[in-house]
Amino acid sequence: MAFELAPRHRAVVRALGGALFAHADGPRPEQLDALVDGLERHLVPVSTVQRTLLLLALDLVRWLPLLLFIAPRPFEDLSLERRLRLLERMDRSRFTLLLMPLIAFKSLLSMYFFEDPSELRAMGYPGDERKRWLKTAA
Repeated sequence: MAFELAPRHRAVVRALGGALFAHADGPRPEQLDALVDGLERHLVPVSTVQRTLLLLALDLVRWLPLLLFIAPRPFEDLSLERRLRLLERMDRSRFTLLLMPLIAFKSLLSMYFFEDPSELRAMGYPGDERKRWLKTAA
């Protein structure tokens, strides 16, 4: 049986990715789709305990605006500006329960987001030129 993220989890991952990787040109909708698909693929082989904890962390992120009295709606329904402020607050928190979900998802989603060739080019990664240099060095 294949694992699939629930629609609410998919929405949170898209909103989280949209906030974590916000820049002038994106992220593009297909990049957000790739984030959701990547996280879903990551959760297939992991243990039931780890999968459950990561899904609970997504639920925590989803309901943080209500729990912290920031907004009367879930994370995915907040504007980008409010999501960014909430993520900054989580990042500065000394409360582990707020910091751990951010660390976990920032790490996982970064792996999938920065695999996109356009993001690699935007960061200055030389792509195939690097491979030619490696052949010359060998």
